[in-house]
Amino acid sequence: MGIALFEDMHWLNFFPISLTRATFDIKVGARSFFEEHQVMPEVLLTREHLAGVTRERHGQCKVNPSSFDNDTVFVNGLLHPGAIYPERLEKVGHTFVIIAGERLLVARLDSKGTEYLAESVASGKKIDVKKLNAQKSTQLKAEETQGLLSEPWDIISIIENSLALQTTYIQSESDLGPGVRVAGNHTIAIGRNASVEDGTVLDARKGGIYIGPDAYVATSRIVGPAYIGGSTQVKQFTIIESSYVGYNCRIAGEIEHSIISDHTNKAHAGFIGHSYIGEWVNIGAMTTTSDLKMTYGNVKVGSGNAKVDTRQSKVGSFIADMAKTSIGTLIYSGRRIGVSSHLHGLVAKDVPSFTIYGASIGAKNAELELRSAIDTQKKMMSRRNQTMSNTYEQMIKDVFSITAGERKRAGVRKTKFTL
Repeated sequence: MGIALFEDMHWLNFFPISLTRATFDIKVGARSFFEEHQVMPEVLLTREHLAGVTRERHGQCKVNPSSFDNDTVFVNGLLHPGAIYPERLEKVGHTFVIIAGERLLVARLDSKGTEYLAESVASGKKIDVKKLNAQKSTQLKAEETQGLLSEPWDIISIIENSLALQTTYIQSESDLGPGVRVAGNHTIAIGRNASVEDGTVLDARKGGIYIGPDAYVATSRIVGPAYIGGSTQVKQFTIIESSYVGYNCRIAGEIEHSIISDHTNKAHAGFIGHSYIGEWVNIGAMTTTSDLKMTYGNVKVGSGNAKVDTRQSKVGSFIADMAKTSIGTLIYSGRRIGVSSHLHGLVAKDVPSFTIYGASIGAKNAELELRSAIDTQKKMMSRRNQTMSNTYEQMIKDVFSITAGERKRAGVRKTKFTL
């Protein structure tokens, strides 16, 4: 029995983070749901414009193949692997679907159903479970689907529990110096060649702390559960609490209950709270994300023309890959910030992808030229000794095209940005 992960229409809910990665590659704590699978999925089904970069990220997997094994079990990429039982599924010989409401969770399908599922995923369309014609259909109750993600703020709400589990069994490869202060009894694991300066406080009373290989932590305070990726540099007097920081980042200021993805720079003072920050993002000095309303009420997040009640009082921002903020940028709670957007001043609204936003400083929002976005990203990659692949560049071009309508609806002008 082979596992095939697939995306459903809820990729739209994770917009704009999901524009540049499949939903099963979105970090949930320190690992994505793809990484959480104990048995590596053999097949990945994603939207067509992401097929190329998904192949680069998972060279050992088949991505959007034209044929499938008869015993393939399809698993929703937003369903935690702990919610399924592969050993039970192996014993099932007939076709079946397990659904929650109108969402497909797990299935074994005949050739016609498999073809329909693959086509629906590649085109980013809704999967109509009525068209799958399985021999058995099981409808789960709401309390049976706790491992299923529906919205990006779901990740923020479970980040502390996720990190607590993900840092529990990591083995330490380096020792701490005598000047590092440790509190609590949870796991503290230090990767090979990592360095933690004297005076740093590692507070493991609420959860474990992991500091990856070749990482450097200047005198700071890290409150677990927390995960610091390899080769990341944490500058002096930084506070990191219940957060994940990815590989090869530059970090300073204060970070709380947030995910900061690989290669992102936040090298200066400022606050990031209850937020999801994508890869290759540059956070300017003193940039701050609000994560709490003055009324202490629930934060609402834009979804199309509507506002969705998150039922959470603390929700920050969802910032997509390659975005940039200028010095002193302030972002209201619950904002979605698009791919390769450039932010200036006070950001009170969602920002479309490839938009230079400066409404609060007297500027009219302008479209970021595609060539400029690509050239800027190449420069940023070169600063990390990386080269942009042709596949990655094509993905940027595709996302630019896909998001053109979003910019038009928001009144973003095709003109040079001026102050």
